[in-house]
Amino acid sequence: MKKIFLLLFLTCGFLLSSAEEKLKFPIENKETRPSGQRSPNYGSDIMAYYQDGVIYLQFAYDMGEVEISVFNETTGEMWQQTDDTTFGSATIATSTSAGNYYIIIVTDDVSCYTGNFSL
Repeated sequence: MKKIFLLLFLTCGFLLSSAEEKLKFPIENKETRPSGQRSPNYGSDIMAYYQDGVIYLQFAYDMGEVEISVFNETTGEMWQQTDDTTFGSATIATSTSAGNYYIIIVTDDVSCYTGNFSL
């Protein structure tokens, strides 16, 4: 019984340490209303995390197909893909190279979301 608890404790510790390595960064809706104010859902539609060369995206609702573009301004590398958000998530493999990364997500209705992070 002690071995089971020890194994469970070690597994939880490993999972928590892995979770701490994720880099969370905001994805913001860059569209503005006619009055110049941002949309009411500003910054809340997409959550993004970077870990080990992969960007994990979580969508608050089905946005249809999205075009995802990621740029490393420092190295000049670029990654692009189209993904379906029906299941609420998407991933895009990038790089573990140091640099300033920018992400642009364009939805079917041509809404534009952007974010950035540095490694």
